[in-house]
Amino acid sequence: MRNIARGLLRGPTEQVAVLVRRNGQELPFTLNRYLFSKLNLGLESGTPDPKAPAWRVLPGNIGYLSLGTIKNQDLPAIMQEAQGTKGLIIDIRNYPSDFVVFTLTSYLLSKPADFVRFSAPMTTYPGLFLRSSPLQIAPGKKSAYSGKVVILVNELSQSNSEYTAMALRAVPGATVLGSTTAGADGNVSAITLPGNINTYISGIGVYYPNGRETQRVGIVPDIEVKPTIQGIREGRDQVLERAVTLLENSAAK
Repeated sequence: MRNIARGLLRGPTEQVAVLVRRNGQELPFTLNRYLFSKLNLGLESGTPDPKAPAWRVLPGNIGYLSLGTIKNQDLPAIMQEAQGTKGLIIDIRNYPSDFVVFTLTSYLLSKPADFVRFSAPMTTYPGLFLRSSPLQIAPGKKSAYSGKVVILVNELSQSNSEYTAMALRAVPGATVLGSTTAGADGNVSAITLPGNINTYISGIGVYYPNGRETQRVGIVPDIEVKPTIQGIREGRDQVLERAVTLLENSAAK
């Protein structure tokens, strides 16, 4: 469903007739088709502007951190400023531009926490997979962030995004909000199929510490919020709006 737009109108003819239903009206269009090589069919990363600042403070003194443009070197200054906010929104509806699983969580914890475990094949015993002990995130030297943390995810959150979301979810009191992620965490193992067809799988299993699966399941949010057609027309970010409301209500208690 996430990727269907890239292939929906492909075909052997130069044009295709489509019927669009909009606001109760049926609108016919004739669209030109183009060669695959002439189209930008890259997966939407969730980061429209790679130069946009990762950090800003929203109205109401709520911190907003987008991992699509985050850099580890900027975290000390960002988290120092975040200490004065009443809530922190961490947006992972994107692919993190830096690996912040252990660095970012160190600012949010007062004690270590389990967040993931893996299974991997034993190459000397085909068919046997060994499961690891849980891996932990740990606090840093400074006091942990005291405000409530909300993590935003959606179907664009994949692989490192999902791994990061699992780590942040282990922060006490954190809430995951949005829609279910891609369910494609783990490393990337290449396979060549008959006919010289190249494809990829995750070569390891990724689980929550209690053994609950994440692959083909995704990171399921604590609070499900999805954009609406009306909201998209109005240029609103309804997932972010819900996160702000959640933090405002939490701070008011």
